[in-house]
Amino acid sequence: MVYQDTLQLSDHGKGAYEITDLVADFIKESSIRIGTCQLFIHSSSASLLIGDIADDATKNETAAFMAQLAPSSDNVDNKINDSMDAIPEDMRYALAQASLSIPVSNGKPAIGVWQGIFLWERSTDAEERKLTITVVGE
Repeated sequence: MVYQDTLQLSDHGKGAYEITDLVADFIKESSIRIGTCQLFIHSSSASLLIGDIADDATKNETAAFMAQLAPSSDNVDNKINDSMDAIPEDMRYALAQASLSIPVSNGKPAIGVWQGIFLWERSTDAEERKLTITVVGE
């Protein structure tokens, strides 16, 4: 069986936002007990990550670490220099992906107890995002 829909996610601005519950609810709605859940974000300035949800400090550290690896060109303090504005933006694609697959077990996302699914919004000019979720299984 295949269950799929494209959801509209509201604009939260720059940062990492947990969407684990949204994905878990979608899987439950699908009635698929065992299989695979595939997520795809329809944006080049947002990505999907699996990260630690132990506490908010850890979530914030993850977003800060990713921002250091690929600084935002909209923040003057993080620019390499004016002539290289586009380079950090391009590097982000190598660090995080628009697609993510996770197993489904017992009708739930089969991720670790301290893992969560995040939307990483990298743009200060964020807008509503489309997220396609496909659950395949039985």
